[in-house]
Amino acid sequence: MTEYITEQEQIEILKNWIKQYSLVILAGVLIATAAISGWRYWQQRQYKILSHASAVYDEMLTMRAQNDSSATLVQAKKLFEHYPQTTYGQMAAFMLARTAVINKDYPEAEKQLNWVIDHSNIHSMRQIARIRLARIMIAQQKPQDALNELKRVEDKNFAGLIDEVKGDAYLAMKDTNNARLSYQQALDELPNAEVIRPVLRMKYDNLTT
Repeated sequence: MTEYITEQEQIEILKNWIKQYSLVILAGVLIATAAISGWRYWQQRQYKILSHASAVYDEMLTMRAQNDSSATLVQAKKLFEHYPQTTYGQMAAFMLARTAVINKDYPEAEKQLNWVIDHSNIHSMRQIARIRLARIMIAQQKPQDALNELKRVEDKNFAGLIDEVKGDAYLAMKDTNNARLSYQQALDELPNAEVIRPVLRMKYDNLTT
């Protein structure tokens, strides 16, 4: 008995193997091809969506710069209806919320911020919306509602700002002990707080003197 198979035998074994597994190989190739095609289609579609959303957002900024509030709102609604999960739609909501706060239209501001919370897939975006919503609640003399809003933490990187707003809420409730503790936590959590958040330092100092 020879220890090695001949070249012809090797060819026959390879042919038999191909016959046996050809369908499996073909299926694998087709699946891989479909996956690559699907990924490329998804990428192209996402690029197209973001390009369109960007154009609408730029138009909204132009209308806002011209103080055309009606046209600004029209463009914002386009973003809300057609591109709700893009950052452009969410930035539009933040912009409308800010304008509403300036006009002291707090219900409208709350509506826009809640829209961000409901539609954004980005944790930081939702967290910013919650912090701003809590501040609006404090401005409306609803500090307990603000504290309730801040119970859900979407992004721990905002812990310092969350604790600062908690301090504001406790202060509005005349709970100076918890306000001081919250401000202290915020100072500990925010890097270079005394430089970037001098008002926070002032709030804390006012409660320790």
